[in-house]
Amino acid sequence: MLHIACDQCGTVVLTEKYSPRHTSVQWLGHAREQCPHSAEAGTSGCSTNRKRLCPALHATIDAAARDGALPMTRRSEPTPGVLG
Repeated sequence: MLHIACDQCGTVVLTEKYSPRHTSVQWLGHAREQCPHSAEAGTSGCSTNRKRLCPALHATIDAAARDGALPMTRRSEPTPGVLG
């Protein structure tokens, strides 16, 4: 996972890109309280719901992925029910 700092407020999260549509975001320490959107919305921790993720942070993560600063991971997770 890579550290990504929001272009708007500077909140830092850990982020990993698995596919064009799948991004993992983990909030660090008090990052939720530092992000004005998350503090106002009362969101909790890591969210897979795009609507709950701060729009500015979401835009920052998308830009990092487009610019190659956040490459797609080659790590693969086991698929339940499939033996590899």
